[in-house]
Amino acid sequence: MGYLEEMAKYQKTEKQKSFSADFLEAEQVEDYEFWDEIEIGKETEVPIKFEVKAEDMIAYAEGVPDNSPLFYDEEYAKKCGHDGLVAHPLFGTQVAFYVLRKGHGSWLRTPGARNPGQVIEWYDPIRVGDVLTIKQKGYDKWIKRGKYYMRYLQETYDQNGTLKGRAYGTLILPRTREDVLKFVKGEHALEA
Repeated sequence: MGYLEEMAKYQKTEKQKSFSADFLEAEQVEDYEFWDEIEIGKETEVPIKFEVKAEDMIAYAEGVPDNSPLFYDEEYAKKCGHDGLVAHPLFGTQVAFYVLRKGHGSWLRTPGARNPGQVIEWYDPIRVGDVLTIKQKGYDKWIKRGKYYMRYLQETYDQNGTLKGRAYGTLILPRTREDVLKFVKGEHALEA
């Protein structure tokens, strides 16, 4: 059984089943934005929205795995003073991967990308029924020891324009589309 068949066993929700986990598909790679194409200072509101369903929050908590009942037991969450299920603190990562499929900000999904660090600040809980929008902005990129770094700001808003959270992330990315295509073929692609 291959990786994708193994992953399919864990896909429970409507969104998971409609989302390709194969980031190496040639048609997906063609839609990504690459390090050498990133425009610093460009801000984009991602056109794809994420409507939060209970099944999305529960499946994420199960997949992490995190056994805190706040994330999957609505009655327990209410007994703890919440108005319903609580989203796992990293739930926003799932949202970003789901909506950032092509164009500005899609470097998040680039095969071969590495994450040396991020800071996530939450201002308002994500709730079942929220329709989330992401605004993304690249604000720095540099080369260090032959690696291509990129720093970005990602803001998540709900349907009322309420800022839910901010993520400040840094990624090490392949430099060009050609580098990623070499990576997809299993060839050494990055400069030393």
